[in-house]
Amino acid sequence: MKFETACSVFGAYVHDIDLNDLTSADVTQLDDAWAEYGVLFIRDQQLTPEQHLGFAERFASIDVNQFFRPVDGHPGIAEVLKERDQTINIGGGWHTDHSYDDQPARG
Repeated sequence: MKFETACSVFGAYVHDIDLNDLTSADVTQLDDAWAEYGVLFIRDQQLTPEQHLGFAERFASIDVNQFFRPVDGHPGIAEVLKERDQTINIGGGWHTDHSYDDQPARG
């Protein structure tokens, strides 16, 4: 796995990784990079909803969003969706990231 800085302020692209086949060492390396770069961009992954939840749970417990409709059959995944006819972005007047919670979600 390697990291490529995304810009001069924050963020990194993660290369040579398959999120479906992570070792504990990979998770530690991603966690350290997340702390260093603030945002990680991981492209070209194919994850089922179960795999996506499993990946997320390796970093923290799932904080279920109470304001968005869950994905059918997957109550731990909230669909944050802006419809084509909506003119205001989602979260424009408030946060979708749980920063309002007593204990905000990790990511």
